[in-house]
Amino acid sequence: MANFPHTRTYVRFPFHSPLIVGGESYVCEGTLRNLSLQGCSIISDRELTLGNLIRVSLLLPDQTRALPIEVSRVIWTQGLECGLEFMEVSLPTRLRLGRTLRVALIDYLNARKLRECERTAV
Repeated sequence: MANFPHTRTYVRFPFHSPLIVGGESYVCEGTLRNLSLQGCSIISDRELTLGNLIRVSLLLPDQTRALPIEVSRVIWTQGLECGLEFMEVSLPTRLRLGRTLRVALIDYLNARKLRECERTAV
């Protein structure tokens, strides 16, 4: 059963891209499922422990360099899927993350507007 002891401040946008997770004594790979300014959800190739602090490198499709999240905390788990809260993010990383999320928001709003136009045209 999933443990969800948190509330979200920011909207999360769907993403599907690879990532690398580094814990105290391990490194593993995973897939990003959604992303916000303060966190994300991922599927990892190993179960992560609730409360653990980890480092995450996001390999976003529109960027040539990985987006490093220095410290994230595992805030919920459900098997290999988990939610991460970003605890320490450098200013350059936060700016890159903000640009990525602005593009995601614009894409979302454009798609929603297109759907509304298609509905009214029918």
